[in-house]
Amino acid sequence: MYSLANIDYFIIIIYLSGMVGVGLWFARKHTDFDDFFLAGRSLTTPLLITTLISTYYGIDVLFGDTQLAFTDGVVAWFGYARPTYAFFLIAALLLAERLREDDFKSLPDILDFYYGKKTRYVGAVTSFIYSLPALSLYGFGMVAEVTLGWEPITGMLVLGGIALIYTLTGGFWAVALTDSIQFVMMCLVIVIAFPYAMSFIGGFDTMIETLPQSFFDTMGDLNIFLIIIYASTGLSILVEPTFYQRIFAARSYKNVRNALIIGIFIWGSYDWLITILAMSAKVAVIKGMLPPDVAPDAALLTVVVAALPAGVVGLFLAGVLSTEMSTLDSYCLVAGGNVSYDIYKPAMKPNATDHELIKTTRYGILLSWVLGFGMAVQFEQMLGLWVFLSSILISSMLVPIMLGLYFKGLRKPLAGFLSAGAGLFSTVILNIYIMTMGKFDVSEETYVIQWFGIDFLQEFVMYITVPISFIGFFIGLLLQKGKQR
Repeated sequence: MYSLANIDYFIIIIYLSGMVGVGLWFARKHTDFDDFFLAGRSLTTPLLITTLISTYYGIDVLFGDTQLAFTDGVVAWFGYARPTYAFFLIAALLLAERLREDDFKSLPDILDFYYGKKTRYVGAVTSFIYSLPALSLYGFGMVAEVTLGWEPITGMLVLGGIALIYTLTGGFWAVALTDSIQFVMMCLVIVIAFPYAMSFIGGFDTMIETLPQSFFDTMGDLNIFLIIIYASTGLSILVEPTFYQRIFAARSYKNVRNALIIGIFIWGSYDWLITILAMSAKVAVIKGMLPPDVAPDAALLTVVVAALPAGVVGLFLAGVLSTEMSTLDSYCLVAGGNVSYDIYKPAMKPNATDHELIKTTRYGILLSWVLGFGMAVQFEQMLGLWVFLSSILISSMLVPIMLGLYFKGLRKPLAGFLSAGAGLFSTVILNIYIMTMGKFDVSEETYVIQWFGIDFLQEFVMYITVPISFIGFFIGLLLQKGKQR
């Protein structure tokens, strides 16, 4: 732990108080469920840029990228972050316009339209699991431990609880507005931290002299199959529930397209600075300037706090907290919508009023927070948690959504249901099996199990589950044709 000055605490308290105030301000300003959940479908390009970037660049990305860059170097950008930009470009040019053609509110809405109610409910459960704020809460625990000396669970409860308050009260308007503030904070703190950290270690020349050559190889020395899996997590963008929410909340397709294209350049710059900062932390550890037992996913936080002067540390930590609060509020809101709009309304009360939907959404937000907290304490490191959640979403949703979106003739109820259900079930079962029967490998930083004499990493689950989802889809097509005959 690094001690903070009074000015640092003051800055953090002012920031956190402001976020709660925003939520309370919007608490009574919602006219209906569309206004609460989609901000009245009125987001413009600037608001979309800030809310998209803030949502996707929470502590999970900030410290997930850090973990890989700290242990392996620039492969964190070239092999892990860079492929994501291609998926964003695909989403901007090929996906967003097609999704805007119908009056959808959520990802399960699409599944219902293509395949019927059963697939809708599978999609709602998948989206709910993926949207649990486990990554955000994990990150809050790490920040509190490294900077405040708190137990991680205390950090999760206090910092995560503040984000929960303004999400429960303010809805998507509060999310969009706070994301705008947090976007500025995110960019500001990284730009400020970069020169301090580089000066702390002695500059780029020191980095090149100190780190192994593999740290500067674009693909590093990682297992190629692991690189493919890390890159493949970017596929989640194509079926990402918070991304879909922003598409539906936008004023027009052009607003979405322009926001994504501009965002790609900002994302790329942000990722690159994070990668270099994490590598500077590795240099500091090697040179004895930081403790040798620094956790890889806490490396960036540790080196920046050590390098920054009083006052600036508080600004940095407020920025770090802002990145994660913007992610937690967005995902909790989507999870709450899955409970109210995607399950409660169609399955239990089709004539539910807007007031009842907003109330049930808030119950869903609270439920997602509690379950996310339970999940966060089960994982050893952040990157593994991210891969687990993204594998659930990709394995269950990618095949039925993409095939249904572009091939109308394949929109058969049984095909969508079997594909989504098989993908979800197989991913959950395999991950639980590997985590209970395998062992956590410190060198690989993940759970590993022996299958037929081969080390099978938890991250490799998608090599099995995505084909299962694909096979399930076409089995459903064949069975449906058989029934029609």
